[in-house]
Amino acid sequence: MGMPQTDQTASRSRAEALFKRREEQKADAPIAMAEYRAAERAKYERMHELRQLRLAREAELARKKPTAPSREKTTSP
Repeated sequence: MGMPQTDQTASRSRAEALFKRREEQKADAPIAMAEYRAAERAKYERMHELRQLRLAREAELARKKPTAPSREKTTSP
């Protein structure tokens, strides 16, 4: 009592398709990982650049803004 021939053929076709798909994924994995890492690196470089620009802008605003005289708290007797 084995599997009918058509079931065996279908099972074999599915197995071969799955094997082929996995082999393609293995071949594409290093390329995909390199692309992912490059995108992450570009994102962090852009974040660093934007942070530097923000800090420079805040420092410039702090220099231009006149400092208010500090009010000393006086205690009532």
